[in-house]
Amino acid sequence: MISPLILEITNHFPANIKKDIDSLVSPLCYDPIWQTTLWQTMLRETGYTKKSFFIGIYESKKLLSYALVEKRSIGLGYDGWFCIGGPIVGDEGSLQVLSQTLKELSIKEGVVFTQTEPLSPIVLPDFKTGYHKNFIEKHTAIIDLKQDDETILARMKPKGRYNIRVAEKAGVEVEQVPFTEESLDAFYKILSETLERDRFSANSREYFRTFLQYVEKEQLGGLFMAKKGAETIAAGIFIFYKKTALYYYGASSSDNTKRKYMASYLLQWKAIEEAKKRGCEVFDFLGIAAPENPNSPLAGVTDFKLKLTDETKEWPEAQILVLKRFAYSVLGLGKRIKALRNHLLLNKNH
Repeated sequence: MISPLILEITNHFPANIKKDIDSLVSPLCYDPIWQTTLWQTMLRETGYTKKSFFIGIYESKKLLSYALVEKRSIGLGYDGWFCIGGPIVGDEGSLQVLSQTLKELSIKEGVVFTQTEPLSPIVLPDFKTGYHKNFIEKHTAIIDLKQDDETILARMKPKGRYNIRVAEKAGVEVEQVPFTEESLDAFYKILSETLERDRFSANSREYFRTFLQYVEKEQLGGLFMAKKGAETIAAGIFIFYKKTALYYYGASSSDNTKRKYMASYLLQWKAIEEAKKRGCEVFDFLGIAAPENPNSPLAGVTDFKLKLTDETKEWPEAQILVLKRFAYSVLGLGKRIKALRNHLLLNKNH
């Protein structure tokens, strides 16, 4: 008999359920760290989520599918459920029960909607294509790390390989550095330059402090810095989880006298080498612009990432189940007003 199991994720989450999750995920070619209790604990510690739940669908003590859902504030006093990188489905016959259980938990918790961003082409009954806020960009660039170094380099654009050599010849040094207040200061300084240059927003300094301390403690990666002499001119935070490496955050100096050293390219190459040492099979650059949208805010970083690989991937559409339609409409209006205001400010600055 198929039956659901719902557990809130705490520091005392049952070890046997973690093993069930690992068994279901292990055949996949991509390990979605967002669908792990490790990641949910990090989100809780950084204050990004209010609570998280494991929803597992079992038959005769065998896990058929599961979803880790996180409750986040979405503004105006409302909350939403987000299932990032999931659900993970081993048996499509369990989808109806999983969908119904997600719906029942959503109603119980009083959220406006439940949103899923699956990495496999599943269709949840009662859910519709769409999202309130996407956390996983639909398009990304990846590298198959099962290839040898020569093949990986050969598949880069000539400019990508050239820029790596420029950094090496300029004496740029890259290393993973332990978390300290000094290393956090150095990272956040050039991150602030990057945000101003590229007009992106980012998390707070306090978030990065907690985030870096957590990923170091759990041996999930951390902060890599590219230095010219004693000065940090580029940095990145990389996550290594089982088969999958993720380029999570990046920053570089806006000073053209420093940018000419092409430190960001060598930074990526050293992270790729580290990922291979750790046994990762996929390196994910985490998001590029859609091919049909050359004016995307991601256009600049897309050009950079696609100099380092010729392989791209398109994830399935996000899906959403709206439970409070009036609240969802109000939130949607707020999003449109904010987008219009940002557009007007951008044009004014130009």
